[in-house]
Amino acid sequence: MTQTSQPRRAFHSGRGRKTFDRIPGGFYLVGALVILFEAVTLGAVGLALAIGDPGDDGASPDKEPRRVEVTYIATGDHPSVNLTVGEANGNHETHGLVILPYRKTVELAVGADFYLDVASREDQEGGTLTCTVLVGGKAVQQAHSTPGSSSATCAGSTADAPRRDIAVPPLTPGASPLPEERRLSGTVKVPDYPGKGSPVVGTVTDSSLEYAELGGTWDRSETLDPVFDGFTRKQEGRQRALVKSTQVDEDIMAAAGGTGELRGVAGAVMDERRRYEYPRDQAILVDVASQPLKVDGHDAWLLVSEIHFHRRGVPSTRDLNAVLVVDTGRVRPSVLWVVLPETNKKLWPDLNTLVASVRVR
Repeated sequence: MTQTSQPRRAFHSGRGRKTFDRIPGGFYLVGALVILFEAVTLGAVGLALAIGDPGDDGASPDKEPRRVEVTYIATGDHPSVNLTVGEANGNHETHGLVILPYRKTVELAVGADFYLDVASREDQEGGTLTCTVLVGGKAVQQAHSTPGSSSATCAGSTADAPRRDIAVPPLTPGASPLPEERRLSGTVKVPDYPGKGSPVVGTVTDSSLEYAELGGTWDRSETLDPVFDGFTRKQEGRQRALVKSTQVDEDIMAAAGGTGELRGVAGAVMDERRRYEYPRDQAILVDVASQPLKVDGHDAWLLVSEIHFHRRGVPSTRDLNAVLVVDTGRVRPSVLWVVLPETNKKLWPDLNTLVASVRVR
C-alpha cells in the first residue's frame, strides 16, 4: 500500500491564525531604530557623566579657584616696625624689620583669610601705628594702635564687603629717612667746631687719663660702678650729653682682633656704644673724623661719628659721638667717650676742649 505524506502542522493562535503572521513587517524596522536610539542616548549620558560639565565650576577638583588682589598697607609715625602677614587661621610669615610706609599687593583665593600685624620695635613703643587691607582695590579693614598697645592687627576674609568709612592712608614716611652708613678707611682730621663751648671748672683723673671737667650746663663728674655701667667716671650734660671714661675691657679688645691696634679698638668701642645706647638695628653711623694723635708722647686714636637715629620721646635725631683711645702703657688702653646731641649743638665745641685737655697720668 502506498503511504501518502502528511503535511506539517502549523502553529496557530487561539483563533487558528499564525502568531507571527499578525505583526506587520514594518514594525521590525521601527523596533530596531528605537533600540539603536536608546543605546546612543544612554552612551551619551554616560560619556557626559564621565567627563563632567565644562561649565560647572565645582565639578573638577583640579580647577584653579578664582583669585583677587589683596593689598597690605602699614603706616605710622615710626621709621620702621616689625611686620607679620599671612592667613587669619595662623599660617603667618614674619617679615621682620620693614621701613614705613609699607605697601604690598598679593593674590589670594576668593574667600581666603588675610592677616596683617604692625608692631613697634624695641625702644620705639608709643606713637601711632595703622594697618589697612584692600581687597580688589577697596578697603575692607583697618585698625590703629592704642595708647595701651604697641601694635595694630587686621584679620578677616577676602569675601568681606568694602567699607566706606575707611580712608586709605597716604604713604608718607613716618619719620625723616636715615642716611646711608659711612665708615672712614683713611685719615680725616676732626673739625674745629665753632662756638664758645662750656667753661672748664676742674680736671678728672680716671684710668690713667686726666681731662677737663666742664661747667655751665654740665653736672659735676661722678664715679660709676664699671660692672653695671661699663665706665668708671661720668659727667652728664643737658639733653643727654655725656662724657665717660674707663679702661677698654677684654671683650672690646677681642672684638678689635685682640692686637691692640688703636684704630680698630676705637671702632670697636664706637660699635659697642651704638649697640647698647641706641635703638637696635636703627642707628646709622656716619664717620666724620678718624685720625692718630699723640697724648703726652703716647699713641692715641680719635674717631668721631655722627649717629643718626629715631627714638620716641627723644627730640634729637643725630648725636655727635667721639671715641679717644690712648695707649697708656697698661695692659689695655684707656678710652674717653663723648656724646653731644644735635639739639644742644652749642656744646659741640666741648669736644675740641676735651680732646685737647687729655693727659696721661
